[in-house]
Amino acid sequence: MKTLIDLTDRFPMRIDLERLRSELDLLNNHTWVAHYDKDLADGWTAVPLVSWDGSMDRVESQNIGVWGQYRRTPIVARLPYFSQILDAFQCPHGRIRIMKMLPGTIIRPHRDIKEEVSNFAFNQVRLHIPIVTNDKVVFNVDGVNLQLEPGRLYYVNFSKTHYVRNDGSEVRTHLVLDLKVNDFLRNVFPELTLGERFGNTLQRRLLPIVWKLQDAKKYPQRKFWKLYEGSRLQKVRHRLRTRSTAA
Repeated sequence: MKTLIDLTDRFPMRIDLERLRSELDLLNNHTWVAHYDKDLADGWTAVPLVSWDGSMDRVESQNIGVWGQYRRTPIVARLPYFSQILDAFQCPHGRIRIMKMLPGTIIRPHRDIKEEVSNFAFNQVRLHIPIVTNDKVVFNVDGVNLQLEPGRLYYVNFSKTHYVRNDGSEVRTHLVLDLKVNDFLRNVFPELTLGERFGNTLQRRLLPIVWKLQDAKKYPQRKFWKLYEGSRLQKVRHRLRTRSTAA
């Protein structure tokens, strides 16, 4: 399956960009919560529309929850057009956020895997509707720079390595929807070829094995640093380095 698919013309609701931007303006004085992974990005904030517990004012509001138990947050009642868009997705909703990326900031290379996997092969996707963007945004997925147009609906396979840089002078704002694939959403996607079905089956079987092997490779390093931090060896090494610098 392609890394990027434009689903706009197959989606049953026409997306009105001006209405999205008009309601987005209502959030100018709203508190945007920081992203939950500070090592991943600075200057990346969100307004949760659907969260695991219905909250929207804490970093933890963006935590992964249980499918079927996610709830809309209070702000949705003030955003009727965003609410209509959510209603149009007749499939199980996961986290749904309006996400803002400030100028001059970066989302570092990473992949969305395991419980956060965003890959049609796993019947779990992350769709984007760009609301405000600029031509200086670098959106790189699997080594390819993608161009996403405002007001359109996109699927991107985020289980592949990706990063984003906002090199422009304007804030980049997307509606980002984590969704579980059912018959409705499956019909929004183009029909899979026989080769794509086979490829998806392989990914479902092989990628979890790859993720476990990668974790196993990282485990000894994490274990070492956990034991090393605050240890006598670290203190002795610190004293020796301090004396060496002073000399």
